[in-house]
Amino acid sequence: MEPEINLKELDMAFYRDRQLTCLASSISVLVIATGFVVGQSATHKSLAQTATTPAPAGVTSINGAGGGSINTLFVGTGTTSPYAPQGSWFNTYGVGNPKTLNPPGAVNPLVTFRYASINSSAGVTAFFTQTPPPATGATINPPVSFADSDDPITGTEKLSAGPNTGIPIQVPVITYGVALAYNPTGLNVPAGGIKLSRATYLGILNGTITNWNDPKIKADNGGAIIAVNKPIVVVRRSDNSANTFTLSSNLKAVFGATWNRGVGEISIAQAGAIPNPLPANTVVWPASFQFASGSKGVATKIKTTAGAIGYVDNSTRLANGLQAAVLQNKAGTYNPISPTSIGNAFVGATDQDASPRRIKLVVTDPTAANAYPLVSASYVLFYGKYADANVATGIKGFINWALGVPPVPAPANVTTNPNNIAIARGYAPLPDAIKKQATTLVNTYVTP
Repeated sequence: MEPEINLKELDMAFYRDRQLTCLASSISVLVIATGFVVGQSATHKSLAQTATTPAPAGVTSINGAGGGSINTLFVGTGTTSPYAPQGSWFNTYGVGNPKTLNPPGAVNPLVTFRYASINSSAGVTAFFTQTPPPATGATINPPVSFADSDDPITGTEKLSAGPNTGIPIQVPVITYGVALAYNPTGLNVPAGGIKLSRATYLGILNGTITNWNDPKIKADNGGAIIAVNKPIVVVRRSDNSANTFTLSSNLKAVFGATWNRGVGEISIAQAGAIPNPLPANTVVWPASFQFASGSKGVATKIKTTAGAIGYVDNSTRLANGLQAAVLQNKAGTYNPISPTSIGNAFVGATDQDASPRRIKLVVTDPTAANAYPLVSASYVLFYGKYADANVATGIKGFINWALGVPPVPAPANVTTNPNNIAIARGYAPLPDAIKKQATTLVNTYVTP
């Protein structure tokens, strides 16, 4: 069981509210998260490389930290195609870490990207303090050059240390979906997968629907009996997670006050009455739910627990061979999670941030009939002015390649097309209009 948590202390202490303080800078051993997310198995840990290993001669290292939802795209997870480090965005554009990860060679042989997959809030903290995250198994060498977050910044945050300066830049780079993945052991799964209406997945996540034989689940599936008697084991994140934020944001947008367990990245358990007021940036789950750290941890718990259901990003779901519920959207239709249905949710999305240096997409309850309902954009933060001109040039080159319309330079092979890489790993590319806006913003405001 998790230790009892003092909600008042949690609310005051949580650094995600961006009362940013410097992280410890005395780090003896650093590890690059090349194909390694905190909480992954030893098999995945073997893919990591110590950060003290220098970049090849003449190659500039561009180091970042942030959320795990984009890790499969940036550096890869697992050992098999298309989820392995070979052919990920960073190992296609820049020099692989090691070089053998390039397929067949870097688009830009003058840079290497290294990424610490921790969580969005810790990545944002590392960015604003310009201090690498502590050596918890996945971190980077200084200087911090970028961060990834699925929870956009507000613009009130300030740089507190480090060589880079200027007003921070924020652009989305990809969109993804959060799947409700389940273990089919003991269940009678219909040919098209288990359907869950909006009211039903609310009930499951609220802890009021507790058995797969519930009449609501039967009704969602045209009268099919999913199970005669099989308890539903809900698995939620125990660590801070952008997936928790995406899921809870959708539940709040859909159900308003009916979803009274909070919105945020933090997960805690609470038996009995839900705290009032709720702690900031926190979801209070039923105490009966099981929990795990990291998307990989949740996926593993689902795979090993008959009748389990939990939330993971689509790439993690695919890499772990998990089935996903077919969810009802705002239009009343049911769409399986896929790069197509995720992308459909962002058709027509526009920037909701007034700052010319930031882009923010708000799609908490997409309206399109062919859209998947649980979606988010993943954002990358850059500094306005870099102390190292090579870093600024490398960042611009990467963004122009990753978000090029069409991809620039034109890939000689379809496997090096950034859109194809993303789709194969379960993500959906941004709409072209947002891509153009993002590349223009980075080209304009990121300077040496």
